[in-house]
Amino acid sequence: MPAKKQDFETNLKELESVVKSLESGEVGLDEMLSLFENGIKLTKNCTKILDEAEQKITVLMKEKDSGELVQQPFSAEQNN
Repeated sequence: MPAKKQDFETNLKELESVVKSLESGEVGLDEMLSLFENGIKLTKNCTKILDEAEQKITVLMKEKDSGELVQQPFSAEQNN
């Protein structure tokens, strides 16, 4: 059965639930390992969704010489 694509918020809520269950200490080792594995998958899904969103973002910046607005790809390293 192929995994259905979920949105970021759904993945994050499920991840929070996994963390809560793991922190409770009320689950056995087998369930803990299963929860941990699911948590890793959810983390990767969230990271992938965030990476895809970052690629879609563009930032409008003024060109220093002409004062015109130009589109540039978003970069997390930009400090402006």
